[in-house]
Amino acid sequence: MDDELEEISTDLAGAANLLKGLLKSSGNSPPEEKKVWLVYLSVERSVALLKLHLSIENPGQIVRMRSDREGSASLLATAAGALEEARSLLDEDRLEEALRTLRTSRNCLREFLRDRRRLRLKALRISKKANA
Repeated sequence: MDDELEEISTDLAGAANLLKGLLKSSGNSPPEEKKVWLVYLSVERSVALLKLHLSIENPGQIVRMRSDREGSASLLATAAGALEEARSLLDEDRLEEALRTLRTSRNCLREFLRDRRRLRLKALRISKKANA
């Protein structure tokens, strides 16, 4: 494995460990959003580096995923599973499949963060109405 791919693999290992830790420690409470952002940034960076390595310029499609209160936790679990799968595909030199799987992980993380933002804004609107 060359240096670029090894760097990607190392980044993904760190992101996967952080995400696993978040899933274990959160229990019924939502995980720390800042740490999910760190995972998201690592995955996004890995997608960009892998695209550069493969010389692929076509962008992935932004996919809107449906989620609900219970789906929020399942989004993180799906992201963690896809992240692990992408790491193993990367180790097997199946780079295009790894890229697709990383995009799935990234999309799940993005949707989770979008849901958290929506909930935060909703709480802020309710707070403003109560204070008015």
